[in-house]
Amino acid sequence: MNYRVLAIYLICALSFGAGGARNLALPLYADQLGAGRGEIGLLFSTYTIAAAILSLPAGLFADRFGRRNVIVLSMLALGASQLLAGLTTSVEVLFATQLLGGVGAGASQTALMAALADRVPIERMGRSMGWLTLAMQTGFLAGPAIAGILLHWLDLQQDLLVTTIPVGFALLLALGIGAEGYRRPRRLELGRPLRALSAQRGFVGLIVAFLAATVLWGTYQAYIPIFGKRGLGLDGTSIGYLLAIQAVVNGATRVPAGRLLDRVTRKGVVVAVSTIGFAAGLLVLPHLHGFWTATLLLVVAIPMIATAFIAIGIVFVQMADAESRGTAMGVYSTVLFLGLGAGPAIFAPLMNASFLAGFTACGIAGAVLAGISLIARTEPIRRRRRAAVIPPGP
Repeated sequence: MNYRVLAIYLICALSFGAGGARNLALPLYADQLGAGRGEIGLLFSTYTIAAAILSLPAGLFADRFGRRNVIVLSMLALGASQLLAGLTTSVEVLFATQLLGGVGAGASQTALMAALADRVPIERMGRSMGWLTLAMQTGFLAGPAIAGILLHWLDLQQDLLVTTIPVGFALLLALGIGAEGYRRPRRLELGRPLRALSAQRGFVGLIVAFLAATVLWGTYQAYIPIFGKRGLGLDGTSIGYLLAIQAVVNGATRVPAGRLLDRVTRKGVVVAVSTIGFAAGLLVLPHLHGFWTATLLLVVAIPMIATAFIAIGIVFVQMADAESRGTAMGVYSTVLFLGLGAGPAIFAPLMNASFLAGFTACGIAGAVLAGISLIARTEPIRRRRRAAVIPPGP
C-alpha cells in the first residue's frame, strides 16, 4: 500500500475520532452552560448545514488549489473550532465553533475522498473506499469512547481541549501527503464540471438513490437511542451495547463489501437493492421489543446500507475526470450532509406521534426513492479510467 494512501486513512480516522469526541462532549457542555434542548439540536444542525453548504465550494477549491492544501486548511478549521469550544463559556460562541467545524468537516471529507481517488485505480476503488469508510467508522466509535473515559478525570471543557490532539496529528500527516498526479485547471470553473456530471445519464438516478440512503440512515441514527429506551425498553447500558455492536458490524462490512463491489459491474442495482433492504429493516424495527431481536435485525440490515454507501462513492468517482473529481466529491458530500440532516427533520412530527408511524413512513419513502433510482439508472454512460498517477516522492 502506498504510504500516502495510508496517510489518508489515518487522517480520516484521527479527524473523525476527534469529531466523534466532540459530538459527545459538546452537547453535554452546552447543557451545562444552560442551553435548552432546542438550542442543543440547533448546534447539531448548524454543523451539518455548514458542512453541506461548503462541501461543493471545497471540492472546487480542491480541484483548483490541490487536495492537500484543502485538507490542511480543513484540519486547521476543525482544530480551531474544537479548541475554541473548549475555551469558551458562551453558548453563542459554541454556535460559531459549530459553523467553523462544519466547514472543516465538509471540506475534509470532500478533499480526502478526491485525494484517495487520485491515487487508486478504479479496479481497486471498492476496497479503497471500504478502508476509507472503515477509518471513519473507527474514528466515530473510538472518539466518543475515549472522550467518555477521559471524563473520569477531566471536566467537559478539558475533554474538548484534549480530544483536539488527534487533529494535530492529522494535520502533520496532511502536510506530508505530497502533490497530486493530475493537471490542475488554470481557473475556477464551477459550471463546467457540474455540467459534465449532470450530463451523465446515471447522474439523476445516483442522486435519488443517494438521497434515499442518507435520509434512511440519518433518520435511523437520530432516533435509535431514544427508540432503544422508549420503544425497545432498554436501559442506557444496553443501548450503548446496541450502538457498539452496530458500529462494529458497520465497520467490519466495509472492506469485504468494497472487494465484492470491485467485481460488480452494475453497481447502481446494488445501491437500489441494498437501500430497499435497509428500508425493509426500518419497517420491521418498530414492531420489535428487547435487545436481542433488535440486534439481530441490525446485524442483517446495517451491512446493506454500508454497501450502498460504498457503491455510491465508487460511481461518483467513475463519473468524474481527474480535473473535476474534487467537484464531484463536493456534490457527494453536499448530498450526504443534506440527506442526513433532512431525514430526522422531515419525519420528526410522525416520530413524535409514534415510532411506528415515523419509521414506517421513512422506510416506505426510502424504498420508493430507491425504486425510482432503478428506473432513472445509477450507472455512468461509460466506464472510464486509467490507472491512477502516483506522484513521485517528495
